[in-house]
Amino acid sequence: MPQTIRKTASPKPVAQWDSETQGLWFCNWKIWLEARRRLDCALAPLGLRAREFWLLALAGPGNVPQHEMAGLCGLDPSSLVGVLDSLERRGWLRRQRNPSDRRIQWVQRTGAGDRLFSRALPRAQRAEAEQLAVLSQAHQRRLVAAMQKLVTTSTQRETA
Repeated sequence: MPQTIRKTASPKPVAQWDSETQGLWFCNWKIWLEARRRLDCALAPLGLRAREFWLLALAGPGNVPQHEMAGLCGLDPSSLVGVLDSLERRGWLRRQRNPSDRRIQWVQRTGAGDRLFSRALPRAQRAEAEQLAVLSQAHQRRLVAAMQKLVTTSTQRETA
């Protein structure tokens, strides 16, 4: 005899966050999720993802220690290795050992990485402008200035 599945009460909807609980951490998280989605869409035609774009931005033409890149991205160094491997295989980054301290690997963009970053940056800037378009120019300037102040303040505390 087939068993019938009895439906119980419908699942409760996920609690909505009221405006008073949506503090800085929640807003930052939601803004970042949308920014990453927009950036991924903008960069997709170039075969690039948001996290790869940020690593190219951080690497620049200089010798950036791989462990510092991990810290700047908030990643465990071992989590970063796979993404760097992929970028290196595609010829956009290179890693080399620091001749003075063989424990340190430097990361830098290649010529191809520089060209890709030059093509990606305007796309990223357009995605950012589209996300900020809901705000007036004055509100955009104030928001960015306030966020820069928060970043500067937290960076100063970390180094103190």
